Amino acid sequence: MNSKKSVFKSLKVQICLFMTANVLVWFFITTGINEYIWHQEELGELVITNGLFTLLSAVQALLFIIINLPFLFFLINHIDKPVQKIVRGLRKIKSEKFDERIDFASSNEFDEIKNEINIMSEALKKSAMFRAEAENQKTLLFANMAHDLKTPITSIQGFSKALCDGVVESPEKQTEYINTIYSKAKTMNDLIDRLFEYVKINSDLNALNLQDADIAELLRNCVSELYTEFEERGIRLDICIPETPIVKSVDKVELHRVYANILTNVIVHNDDSIRCLIKMDERGNVIVADSGNAISEKYAEQIFQPFAKGDFSRKSGCGSGLGLSLSKKIMEKHNGDLLYLDVYEGYVKAFLILIDK
Repeated sequence: MNSKKSVFKSLKVQICLFMTANVLVWFFITTGINEYIWHQEELGELVITNGLFTLLSAVQALLFIIINLPFLFFLINHIDKPVQKIVRGLRKIKSEKFDERIDFASSNEFDEIKNEINIMSEALKKSAMFRAEAENQKTLLFANMAHDLKTPITSIQGFSKALCDGVVESPEKQTEYINTIYSKAKTMNDLIDRLFEYVKINSDLNALNLQDADIAELLRNCVSELYTEFEERGIRLDICIPETPIVKSVDKVELHRVYANILTNVIVHNDDSIRCLIKMDERGNVIVADSGNAISEKYAEQIFQPFAKGDFSRKSGCGSGLGLSLSKKIMEKHNGDLLYLDVYEGYVKAFLILIDK
């Protein structure tokens, strides 16, 4: 049943059937007329003259035209009109009017062409929106970078100018100014390093160095590296990492960066003496939750945007605002994800590092 439908939806088949039917109808009608004329001639009731023969030829030609009129209408409705609409639709796509859709009824290949062009138009629309969003993100990235660099640069200019002009005579003050200049320069360097990492991980040319690794051991090592800092801040850790190996194909350096970013955020962006949960399930997904400072709803909506910062980060001056966006990109490159959870089992906030979506 389906095979018959697909055959009769072919434009070539439809044209052949139409032409065959027209020729057969014309043949039977003209043959009938000729038989009738010859029969009348045999009966002696009609004499075929040149004028009558010419008239018969003209009638046959007229019949051929009349019989083929439906075929002409078929060609107009099923070929000419669809082609015109397709051309108009392609012109609109060329002028980037991606919301326009080609719409006509057809029971042949033009229907498939129409659907494919409409699908292409929708894909181009999404691509254009993605490009526009990427351009906006790039503009915002540079604007935020300029904003974050302006403050330390202004400080460096001010303190260095004061030193050059001899305004600061006290050796203690001079040392303080020099230390401030060094601190601000280091902040700028850290920001530029983070920005370079973010741009690099976003590049399609930057492929991950995937290899089988025990990610449970990788997380344990990362916690060990930061354990002293957790202790200094009085952060109570609840660690739940499987003892059995959990082997995944990952980029060890980049995944370690993600773990370190999320754990460092707990240390840097919270008050002392909070609780922190570090938990990995049997699939290798990780929860890092804490009882520290809650994240505002406004910041939560843009938490993975480059240079996005919470109130605590702004007040303390800690963080570049690139760590979370960089970590999310790294996880997406692993075909995983990084998600924010506003509450988790009694903790005020949590991050879920998905190694398997």
